[in-house]
Amino acid sequence: MNSLQRSTLPPLTLVRTRRTRVRDLKGFKRSHQVPTEHNDHTAAFVARIAAEDIAGDLDDRFAEFRRHMGFRRVDLNVSDPDSGVGTIQTPWFEYRIIATLSSDDVTEVEWRWQLSEFSEPDRLNDQGVAQAFSGFFDTVEFHPSEPLDIAEIIDQIESTSPTGITLDYDRHATWCSIIIKGLGATLTMVSDRLSLLVHQPPAPGQLVEAFLKAQQQFVCRNA
Repeated sequence: MNSLQRSTLPPLTLVRTRRTRVRDLKGFKRSHQVPTEHNDHTAAFVARIAAEDIAGDLDDRFAEFRRHMGFRRVDLNVSDPDSGVGTIQTPWFEYRIIATLSSDDVTEVEWRWQLSEFSEPDRLNDQGVAQAFSGFFDTVEFHPSEPLDIAEIIDQIESTSPTGITLDYDRHATWCSIIIKGLGATLTMVSDRLSLLVHQPPAPGQLVEAFLKAQQQFVCRNA
């Protein structure tokens, strides 16, 4: 049985992140100045001038959700940009776009798009979802209810020496990463987060399936 045909799915989030220049935001005017430091004022400034870009993204997604997934107007609750965030709530998932000022390079905006709150996970394999998002999301994030024992996971992997992977970690075992050649993906773990990055983003259903497979192989057996 397809894993997404199960009645429940862990609280996963599908994620895409990118960076653009602050001066490339549609709301950036000639009178504006690119931030030179990160503080509450500059963060709020970037969130405010990103509103036009966020609204355009929401408009595009609203049209796509109706066209590809058959949603009606009443099915889509769109939250206009507020503090750098915009959302579309549908009957079985939430779409969110977030713009924040980068903390390590204040000339750049960090963009984050995500899908979450899946009440009907089997529908992630629908053709309409693939048409809207194929090749878009490249990461799955999961926050376990109990902290992960990174050292135990590392020791278990090293004791079995599975083929087709490259394992890396720090000496305090606060994190580890596993390059999985067969999936073309990297699984990264810290105590409170598990994430899978797929180097060639597939359709959302395939991305979730890849995560569940990696989780079962490297994490669940150590629980």
